[in-house]
Amino acid sequence: MKLWIDTDGGVDDALAIACALAAPDVELVGISAVFGNVAPRRAARNAALVQSFFPGPACPVWVGATRPLVGTWRDARTVHGPDGLGGATAQHELPFEEQVVLEAHPEETAHRLATFAREAGPEGRLVCIGPLTHLAVALSRHPGAFDRLGGIVCMGGTLSIPRPRRGDAEFNFSSDLEATRGVLAQAPRLLILPLDTCRRVVLRRARLARIAKETGSVLTRFLRRAHTHYMDFYLEREGIDGCYPHDALAVALAVAGDEIFSVARHDLELDTQQGFPGLLSPSPQGRPLQVATGVDLRAALNWIETCLRGSKAD
Repeated sequence: MKLWIDTDGGVDDALAIACALAAPDVELVGISAVFGNVAPRRAARNAALVQSFFPGPACPVWVGATRPLVGTWRDARTVHGPDGLGGATAQHELPFEEQVVLEAHPEETAHRLATFAREAGPEGRLVCIGPLTHLAVALSRHPGAFDRLGGIVCMGGTLSIPRPRRGDAEFNFSSDLEATRGVLAQAPRLLILPLDTCRRVVLRRARLARIAKETGSVLTRFLRRAHTHYMDFYLEREGIDGCYPHDALAVALAVAGDEIFSVARHDLELDTQQGFPGLLSPSPQGRPLQVATGVDLRAALNWIETCLRGSKAD
């Protein structure tokens, strides 16, 4: 399987990229960086840094959109830390970026997504774990490019409003609602992993610490440091000593599919009436969409742990 990840550079994004690089029979062929948790240049740097822990050449990371199609953007550095990775990047020098991070106009980045879709065909999967700006532009500028692609997984939206999040928003879809509407209306073989499904899976602090200790790898120790700020946020806000590994679950959905998740079709559209941007509600006018509504939490966590333990990272 050939994989492309569209990322906004947060802690769970780093875990997702690590899992994609470690999963068997998966080739990560490209990464694009969009605004979201942090600015796209920082997101690209974070993606390059994770790759630097693995042997062999890194895949290119394209720096893309700096703002939504319509409206403004609010980052999530309070959740992910000032660098997007809980301050864990401070001790790392910049050379790992050379010939990996590629500056590009958002249109060029969208073109790269479309090119990947055409070339990878049924063997390819696009995994979007940030705002959907790049995919929306690619669908608009390159109609038909994604018709043969094996699938598109988008981590975003929610079918219900989590109690701790009332008065807030679902981050990925709400960060560019115009782009989200375009993707929901046009993307072929779209599979949505909503927030409420992700929130059923908690990666505990003690489990990640045990993995880091027992593997002793630079990668797992780095991920443990990066997750400290992220897990502290959830401990303070929701009382869980861990975090929801949203984006790693999106990679698991693309790679392992029905081994971990159950999928159902729903006629959905963005709900603009209930004051929670990113909410998806049933509607007879909505497009039939495939949604991962169930998850085997033990299998999901075991999949992530297997990737980290089996990784060939230094």
